[in-house]
Amino acid sequence: MTAYQDLLDIHIRHEISLADFRFDGFSAINEAVAKLMAGELKELFIVGDYGAGKTHLATAIYHSYTQQTRQTAISLSLKDLIHQDPNADALVGLDMFDLVIIDDLQYLRHSYEWQTGLFDLINKVREQQKQMLFLADKPAQELAIGLPDLITRLSLSPLLEIPVFDHEQDRDKLLSTILKHKNLRLPDEIYQHLLLKGPRNAGDIIAVITAIVPKLTLLKKQIPKKTINETKELIDKQTFLLELTNHGQTDGMHSPSF
Repeated sequence: MTAYQDLLDIHIRHEISLADFRFDGFSAINEAVAKLMAGELKELFIVGDYGAGKTHLATAIYHSYTQQTRQTAISLSLKDLIHQDPNADALVGLDMFDLVIIDDLQYLRHSYEWQTGLFDLINKVREQQKQMLFLADKPAQELAIGLPDLITRLSLSPLLEIPVFDHEQDRDKLLSTILKHKNLRLPDEIYQHLLLKGPRNAGDIIAVITAIVPKLTLLKKQIPKKTINETKELIDKQTFLLELTNHGQTDGMHSPSF
């Protein structure tokens, strides 16, 4: 059996769910999402840096909301949609849904049409006492939105921030969750090194895993010590490079989803 076969189990498929976020650092977000699901919270604004897992969280909330409440929901990412739909036609009629999820809100700065369209949608959703969830890399006041009334509307939503996984126990759960969704299994020595010396957010962890898996292919099940050491060095190098570049991400980049 090759190392790749040992790492990859193609028979297992794991659906994205809120269980992926059962970390101590996520307690405030989990409580707010529970209130959203129960109808006790009409709006929520979640902020997270590049690679924090916002898109994964949005997908998990969408699935859980539709399955558990039996109500309707729609989830939009503005990353590509704004360029594909310059007139913001996609926002028309969304107030028919019980929950509207808008991800990648930071791209609003590129389009005044989308800003006015979202402003109108928020007003219609509020009139009908329905719900909205916003996700962005910064709070509303820092998104360079040119429509002041929209900033005011967005700022009224309760604001929560996705935590950085500084605690080893939470990071262990995160790494296990990512590997589960990628259907990967790492050798223990490499797993521990990635856990202790690797990145602190989902997107960067995924990037490092993507970089190291090719080194473990086409080998026997027993991976040589030299390969183990080279993989550790690659983890260190990739982590360092990601730390240097993360805060300079451009609009062409997008947070990976695990």
